[in-house]
Amino acid sequence: MSDRTLRVARRAPFSNRADVRRAVRLALSACVLVLLPQDASAQNWQTVTASRATNREELLRVDLEYGAGRLDIAPGTAGTLYRANMRFDANSFRPRVTYANNRLHVGVQGNDGKAHKPRNGHLDLKLAPNVPLDLELKFGAVEANLELGGLRIRRGEISTGASKTMLRFSRPNSERCELFELHVGAAKFHAIGLGNLNAERISLEGGVGEVVLDFTGTWRADTQASVQMGLGSLTLQLPRRLGVRVSKEGFLAPFDSQELVKRGNVFYSQNWERAEHKLSLDIEAALGSIKVVWVD
Repeated sequence: MSDRTLRVARRAPFSNRADVRRAVRLALSACVLVLLPQDASAQNWQTVTASRATNREELLRVDLEYGAGRLDIAPGTAGTLYRANMRFDANSFRPRVTYANNRLHVGVQGNDGKAHKPRNGHLDLKLAPNVPLDLELKFGAVEANLELGGLRIRRGEISTGASKTMLRFSRPNSERCELFELHVGAAKFHAIGLGNLNAERISLEGGVGEVVLDFTGTWRADTQASVQMGLGSLTLQLPRRLGVRVSKEGFLAPFDSQELVKRGNVFYSQNWERAEHKLSLDIEAALGSIKVVWVD
């Protein structure tokens, strides 16, 4: 491992309907994995910390894979490229933190070489706020708290299984994010402050669960967004000052349009033509509900 600091401490017991169907199958399979029994009597909880100082990097690519447990991601301190802290059962798992060629790999792997589900583990990752980022985050039965506000995100992808995820953008992104993709399985998924993401495009594929997309924040440019939902509910929280256009397709998906004006097959906010910044939403839903909530 090329990390500059490493400490180990022993502790006491750690695009279309086909896409929608695929997301549902992945979500259900993740639920089955979570139900597998674990032997609590043979656990050896340890922690490992790895970090690295910045060195004029122009981009950091982050690949994270985490099966189950608790996941926290947030901005770190300037001058530190990353800092990862993991709690894991050393009898069954080993941590993986590697860095090479501006790419960081983080995760936990079973000692037999296979991916496992350490439900009581914890991964806490801090990322440099002053280095542009390309994020690819994959996790399963995880309780995730992701604070990405203030990070310089150029591109991002989040894939979840049977998780409970709170994604926040509490501060503006100084980079223009080319694309941010969300693949949500059997999950409760809330994304707050998407206006701060400064994204050119946002894409969400949802399987079974509750999804809230909050588009509040500091808008600096227009955004195109697409949402594909299977079973579940979708709530859109929209700032009143934002120009909004919604195109909807789907089968048996009730739509509470809440003050949007229908023109042909498309819904528009009343300020669409005069709004400084605009959000264009294309929604495809199979079963479930779609609700619009306006935020002052």
